Amino acid sequence: MRALLIAALLAATPAMASADVTIRFIANEGVHISDGETGVLIDALTWNSYDGTYALPSDAARIAMIAGEAPYDDVVALLFTHIHGDHSDPDGGAEILNAQREMTLAASPQITEAVINGGIALGAGAAERIFPVELSAAEPGPWAHPRFDFIEGGWLFHREGIDNITWHVEFGGISILHLGDTQPQMADFSVWEDTGFDVILYPYWFAQMEEGIAFLDSRPDARAIAFHIPAAATPMTLRAGLGEREYLFGEGSEVVIETQ
Repeated sequence: MRALLIAALLAATPAMASADVTIRFIANEGVHISDGETGVLIDALTWNSYDGTYALPSDAARIAMIAGEAPYDDVVALLFTHIHGDHSDPDGGAEILNAQREMTLAASPQITEAVINGGIALGAGAAERIFPVELSAAEPGPWAHPRFDFIEGGWLFHREGIDNITWHVEFGGISILHLGDTQPQMADFSVWEDTGFDVILYPYWFAQMEEGIAFLDSRPDARAIAFHIPAAATPMTLRAGLGEREYLFGEGSEVVIETQ
């Protein structure tokens, strides 16, 4: 079976809130992060598997996310890292905004413009819940979400001409960084130098690049968890590529972070 269930506990300080934080894996880099009352989706609606290289959300997960059905009934924000089809779906963004009248969407203008000008017309008021994140190498952020103070974005290099917004979210005192498709050998990580992390979600190639390992090692107190793993991976190839490092792979896999 490809679905590998992961349950991990991360100790927190006594000052933190009591609700556990769950990182639920959807596909590729798609995750649902929640404290049981409030949640976000990051890179969770996608449309292009690139000839089957990367997994897409199942039909059941996609329907539930768009409709706001359990376990996604606590989601207040849909966040995308970049325009590539294995990370974002502009039409899916329009669908979820139309279906859920309180839902917000934040992403680079490359994505938000595609949502607004795409094949699915936005309903009344939907455009007002779309927030372009206008960052660049010259002004990388962090960018504060205008409605939710537990969400902020920071620009990190992925590829020329593609804006990659990395996302920092904090639930119950647990600080989580989603790196999107950051290329560590070209990235200026100083955008996040003043932010502490309990969990770092990173594309698996960080563990295979000197610069990526150096970044992860620079945050020794953070739990580093790999994703963006090709759909054809097996336990053998995962061990060969990642060794004993933690990873998210297989729809429904979870990391449960216990707070106190």
